[in-house]
Formats: sequence, C-alpha cells, structure tokens
Amino acid sequence: MAKVAFMSVIHDLNSLHLSGELPVAPASDLKNAFKGVFQKVMVSGPVSITRNRKREAILLPADLYDQIIRELASRDPLEVFRREYDARFAAMQSDEAQGAYEDAFAASPSELGQAAVAQATDQK
Repeated sequence: MAKVAFMSVIHDLNSLHLSGELPVAPASDLKNAFKGVFQKVMVSGPVSITRNRKREAILLPADLYDQIIRELASRDPLEVFRREYDARFAAMQSDEAQGAYEDAFAASPSELGQAAVAQATDQK
C-alpha cells in the first residue's frame, strides 16, 4: 500500500479516485479565486477542474504527482532492468571485482580448468 504525505495530509495512492469522482472546482473559481482552490488541493488532495461542467484538468499537489510518477516508473520493466543493470555494473567496479578480473586473465589454462571444475561441482 503506497502512501504519500504532504503538509498534514497523508494520501494512500490506492485510494485515489478517477477524475469523475474528485471534488470539483469550476475554472472560473480557479481564475477568480486561485487561493481558495489551491487551499482545497493542499488540504484534501486532487481537485477536478471543470469548464462548462466538463472535466478539463486535475490540480494536485506536486508531492503527490512525484509519487505517482515514481510508482509508475517502478513498474516499468525497462526502468527495473536499468536499475538492476546499474547495480550490477557498480558492483563490477569494486576493487574486489577488479582483482578477480586480473586473476582470471593471469591464470593458466590448467588453473582455469580446475576453477571451472571446482565451480561446477560446488553448484551441484
């Protein structure tokens, strides 16, 4: 269950509603009384902005927007792969990995064969 907090309000991302179910503020209210609509957003969360009673936009706190984007990115298979790749690449940059690399290329063919047999028998 993903939750995000901003100001004194905590929003559960799983409890967010489709735009048709959000509180409504006509565009004229936004134009004429932005402060009131902004306060409504900061206190109660996203507000649907309507023009001629038709939903046109959603006004939401920046922290909630960022949380939604992070949630979507965390589910993107390419982004998951990218994070895993970056972690593996970073591990390969360690002094230990560099030493293992140098040892492998300095080993004789018989040493490589022995290491391969030892690795194969350890995994079984």
